[in-house]
Amino acid sequence: VLMYTAPAWVTLLSIPLFQERLTPHKVVAVVLAIVGCALVGRVYNLDAVRLNYLGVLAGLGAGLTYGFYTLFSKAAQRRYDAWVTLAYALALGTVFMLPFQSFADLRRAVAQPGSLFWLVLLGLGPTLGAGLAFNGALRLIPASNVSIVATLEPAIATLLGWAVLGERLEPLQLLGTGFILAAVVMLHREAALWQP
Repeated sequence: VLMYTAPAWVTLLSIPLFQERLTPHKVVAVVLAIVGCALVGRVYNLDAVRLNYLGVLAGLGAGLTYGFYTLFSKAAQRRYDAWVTLAYALALGTVFMLPFQSFADLRRAVAQPGSLFWLVLLGLGPTLGAGLAFNGALRLIPASNVSIVATLEPAIATLLGWAVLGERLEPLQLLGTGFILAAVVMLHREAALWQP
């Protein structure tokens, strides 16, 4: 859930970096998106929440670095297209993650019957497809808006978990999904107001 504090970081830093406007609509959209993610993530279920300082710091760090990824990608879009930007991001991610990977585990995973198909599918769909869509959006709309719209991810994942896997869906999770959708609609309406 703390990773989805990224819209706040992106919105605040986009003002000096990209001269984006901070409007009342955008502030409300950021709050709705973050509260929506918290509800979707069931932070209200105090039995399931165990806080420790290191975990909170790691979560906030994830939100901050996700925000920086968005900002750096937006800046890179001035010079490179979405393919190049994504290639650099994935290459850097690979370099930083390799020391934490077990090559024996990777070989074992690929050797499993049918696993290569699923690995390729994951690489093409959620990794390549989502990355290109995200970076392509950064070329077309403000970084803060892209970051807020990206909060649809946990809401959609929760709804898919309910529809496909039969996971429990609680009323407050639905309310959180509604908050996230309201944030996206608010951004769309605000964009329409600024069109000539």
